[in-house]
Amino acid sequence: MSGKVSAEEFNMVMSDEVDGSGKYGHPREFDEKFHGPIEKRSCTDVTCLLMLVAFIIGWCVIAVIGFNHGDPTILVYPTDSYGQKCGVDEAVKDKPYLFFFDITRCAKANVLTDGCRTPQVCVKECPDPNDGQPWSVKMEIAKKTTENDIKQKLICKYDVDKSTQTVAELIALPKQQCAKFIIPSKTRNISDSSWKWKAPVKTVKSALVRRCIPSLANIEKFSDEEDVEKANMKKGVANLIEFFNTKENLELLFQDLKASWVVILGCLVVGAVVAGLWICLMRCFAGIMVWFSLFGMIGVLGFSCYYSVDKYIELKSVNETIEFRREANTDVLISEEEFNSQLETYLKLKNTWLAFAIITGTLLGILLLIVIFLRSRLYLAVALIKQGARAVSEMSFTIFWPIVPWFWQVLVIGWFLLVGVYLATATEEVYLVNGNCTCSDTQRFIENERCYIKSFTKALESCLPCKDISTCTYQNHQKLSQAFYFHLYNIFGVIWLLCFVNDLGDMVLAGSFAGWYWTFNRKKDLALFPVASSFFRTVRYHLGTVAFGSLIISIIKFIRYFLEYVDAKTRQYQDNPAAKAVLWCMKCCFWCLEKFMKFINRNAYIMVAVYGKNFCVSARDSFFLVMRNALRAFVLDKVTDFLLFLGKLVVTGIVAIGSFYIFTHRFPDSVNENIPELNFYLVPVIIITIGVYCIASVFFSVYEMAVDTLFLCFLEDCERNDGSPEKPYYMPKELMLILGKQNKKLEQNGAK
Repeated sequence: MSGKVSAEEFNMVMSDEVDGSGKYGHPREFDEKFHGPIEKRSCTDVTCLLMLVAFIIGWCVIAVIGFNHGDPTILVYPTDSYGQKCGVDEAVKDKPYLFFFDITRCAKANVLTDGCRTPQVCVKECPDPNDGQPWSVKMEIAKKTTENDIKQKLICKYDVDKSTQTVAELIALPKQQCAKFIIPSKTRNISDSSWKWKAPVKTVKSALVRRCIPSLANIEKFSDEEDVEKANMKKGVANLIEFFNTKENLELLFQDLKASWVVILGCLVVGAVVAGLWICLMRCFAGIMVWFSLFGMIGVLGFSCYYSVDKYIELKSVNETIEFRREANTDVLISEEEFNSQLETYLKLKNTWLAFAIITGTLLGILLLIVIFLRSRLYLAVALIKQGARAVSEMSFTIFWPIVPWFWQVLVIGWFLLVGVYLATATEEVYLVNGNCTCSDTQRFIENERCYIKSFTKALESCLPCKDISTCTYQNHQKLSQAFYFHLYNIFGVIWLLCFVNDLGDMVLAGSFAGWYWTFNRKKDLALFPVASSFFRTVRYHLGTVAFGSLIISIIKFIRYFLEYVDAKTRQYQDNPAAKAVLWCMKCCFWCLEKFMKFINRNAYIMVAVYGKNFCVSARDSFFLVMRNALRAFVLDKVTDFLLFLGKLVVTGIVAIGSFYIFTHRFPDSVNENIPELNFYLVPVIIITIGVYCIASVFFSVYEMAVDTLFLCFLEDCERNDGSPEKPYYMPKELMLILGKQNKKLEQNGAK
């Protein structure tokens, strides 16, 4: 592991083919005036920057619309058809429960996204006029109950005067001022609770998240008597149960997070410390740390494979017939204990551990093959990482630079979530025409046609006969008609801005490391503030280029997410294997396209940082440079990325395994007594794993950009220079030693 290679291995490394046919352009010629990133440059891709500014302005306009029409509190509290929050707004403060007039209207598939399209009103308590049995107007009429007695049991809209109308008029469609039947609701525990930091304690009983969801105990008899389609009623109840169970389960997850946030935060801090220590050690012991990452990953995969096989053998004899699906019960909703055990159930299946064993075993085999057959390439890749570590150590601020784009990305995500929540709750008042009236051939007022107060009032001024016949009456609140398009705009906005911020950070680092590489005497001539210089140069000249490159990636990502959305929405209809294959091929193609364009963009940003040309020219030049050195580029560059990726996995694996042991209480009792008992112990482990990986990625991104930039500069160095006194190599001596290159000294007095 000394970094030296045998003669045979050296010859193999140096036998990389370099394309000299001119198919991918010609190698750059020596330029004695070139000494790194060019200072005299002009603004690039200004049109794309203007597009980005216009897009952000449009995003702000949509946000203002959402802020004016939205109210995030309706995501927490049940809301009636008039937009009032039950138990919160002044008019319904004493009515904390929400009642649905016709549960069969909830049978549509879009109830999970659009809600139940039936009149909904707030009530003091869920009604039960027949002592736990279903009640209906039809049943009361059959019993010859008086109209006044029936009216007393009716649940009606707020402004309905029962005394002036008959029961038939009150329940008649399309107005349906009162509910024609009432099915008693079941109560159950919900997650309104008092809190301790270690363990949530549920104490409050209520209807399902304060909604009056009917019990289906007597649905068979009731549906026959009332001529209500039984399947629709069951489906309606099942849809509501699924919707509100999802909400309640999210609340249980929130309980877990609130109970364990101290431990989660502590593990994330430990992850940041481990990643920071790893980076600091790489600055001093880059080669040792890379090899340690490689063999550490082999160890982690080996242990994971062994543990999975051991668990598989242990569970092989256990009966694993477990039912995961559950139909809507006639009396009881999904029990809390049953739902809480479903996540853990997967870990009790032998096939789960068999899958883990196969995956980890396959990865372990691939890793061992890489070590065996690409050993000589690994030496050169380690040398590049060493030089990246040296560049980072000589420009110390680069290690802290990722915090800046990371902070900007947090702001972008926060803005996206804020706008998204307001758009999700944005509603508008719906007014309908009440009373038919014809004024002329061109002006008519049609019953139940949507109207707008201002235009309706203005129209009535020119049609006096209709003034006392037609009115524009408030009907209900509904989602904004353009809400779907606003959500698409918001989603595309967060994708584009996140890509923009990430690419801006990459270009700043590329300019810093390119300046370091192309400085011949780095001890004397290196810029005093290389990162700051690169940042101001990028902001001054190349924001348009960053906008262009990030827009390309954003469009590809957006299409990929749209295909995933289409796949999820049409999965139950994908009976045609050909259609399914086409969809999967499209998803695969766009995934490959995204990876390829990220590779092109990254290299293009490096060339922009050095030469100051626009995106298209820089992308072409970098692509041709890589293709002229195709074998060397694709093998060494990817091997280097792979080694750095292993470092991230080792840091993540250490903390993830530790957190798993913490939340499964496998430490001594003195430690376990401070760990809360959770509903879903895997949730904080997953959050910690993802969080630590993101933190490690922030630290390692500096090295990734350093290696990519130095490698591209190294390829240009090999083309521009030949090591002669007139054309000396700029590459560090350690890299020249690995590659068998050297700078020749000037002849003095006839001797070299």
